[in-house]
Order: sequence, then C-alpha cells, then structure tokens
Amino acid sequence: MNYGAFSNPATACPGGILYAVRPGQTLAAVGRLFSVAVKELIAANPYIIPTNIHIGQIICVPGVAERLCPIGRLRIIRSGESLFSIAQETGIPLNTLITNNAFIPNPNLIYPGEQICLPFMVPSVCSLILEGTPKANTQAYHGVSLIEISENGDKVTVTAIDLPAPADFGDFNTYHSVLAFRETERLIPLEKVAIAERPILWTGSEAVDVPPLGANLIAVFPFDTATENRGPDVLRGLISNCRNATAMY
Repeated sequence: MNYGAFSNPATACPGGILYAVRPGQTLAAVGRLFSVAVKELIAANPYIIPTNIHIGQIICVPGVAERLCPIGRLRIIRSGESLFSIAQETGIPLNTLITNNAFIPNPNLIYPGEQICLPFMVPSVCSLILEGTPKANTQAYHGVSLIEISENGDKVTVTAIDLPAPADFGDFNTYHSVLAFRETERLIPLEKVAIAERPILWTGSEAVDVPPLGANLIAVFPFDTATENRGPDVLRGLISNCRNATAMY
C-alpha cells in the first residue's frame, strides 16, 4: 500500500476519507465520484503527482466523512479483508455494508489502507427458535433466544422450556448455553425458574463483547458447576435463522 508522505494515514485526512484509486480512474474521476473539486484533492494530497496516480494508491478525499458516514464510524481495511469478512466480524449484514459504502465502485474490490463506513446499528431484536437435538433424545423440548443489538452493547437471552433435570444426562446440576463462533465462544449460565402451574424454565441473559450476529449457533447443554464438565447439546439454533430484526442503518 502507498501512503505517500502520510506518516499516520489514519489521522492525516481530518474530516475526509482515505480512498484507494481503482483501475482506470484519474484524479478527475475520483473527484466526480465524491463531488469534490480536483483542486481540493490536490491540496489535500500534496505528495501526489496529479497526472500519475496508480491503482491502489491511497489518497485523502477531504471534507466528505460526515456526508458519507453520518451514522457510523470509519474503519481502515486490513490486508486480506473483504466486505464479506468484515460483515462476519462485525455482525453487520453484508447488504447493509454495501448500501452504506455506495462510493465503492465494486463491493468485491477493496484495498488495504482505505476506509469504509461501519454504520451504527439502531436498537434491534431478533428471535431464534432452539430445537431439541436427536443425539440427546430431546426432540420434544424447545427454547428461544433473543439477540438484542444496540450502540450501547449487545445482549443475548436464552430461555429453555420444561427441560428434564440436568442429572438425567449424568453428573450435572444446571444448564448453560453458549454463543458459538468458529474459533471462540461465550457461555451464558442459565437459572431454573419454577412458576406454579407453568412449565419449568431455564433462562439466562448476558451482555457479550463479541458481535452475536456473527456467531454460528446458540446451544444449551447440561453443566456441572463443580467440575465445569459439559453434557451433550440438548437444544440448538442456527444464528442464520434469527428473525424479525429491526433494520440497521
């Protein structure tokens, strides 16, 4: 990547956005794309040769950050990343990323060192049905998980309905749930709630420090608090089946 004379490219374009030159683009073409005069581009990039910019060269487009990313934050692209991988990492839907970065000519072509807009998500909730697993012979049992997304933090709530006693599966005294990613996980302890003439519920809620919509699944399993041993998954739900989320900006 080429930052020219920028010693710190992340702060060298105040009020603007760092953009990588695309194939066939001239400085005038970049100006038209962002509705910025060529003389403003030249002033913001004193290190460049205006008639000789090259593919992948990082230039500062001044004064456009607030217009291009009014409800969000700018993020620098790292080597090897794609919009798809960033969507998975952040939990922001890919279509939302594409819509909020319409200044990128081809969403399949992004460059290390340039910036994109990560939109802040308005408060949203999606619900996920948890189904019993055949392996644990719990097909008759069900649960539900609510995933809440907001600027102030994300929360996952899991409720299992009328499960058998944990001891039915072995030396276990409670249930836990897990928000499972490919390479990491977050445990959510569940507590038993008994209400007269109602099904027994196991429920728990945790604020999480990872984007929950980027996980693979939520599972519930018997757990022993003394040994921290886990039993088999008795309920499971794929995050891709989470429904009724409020649209994100």
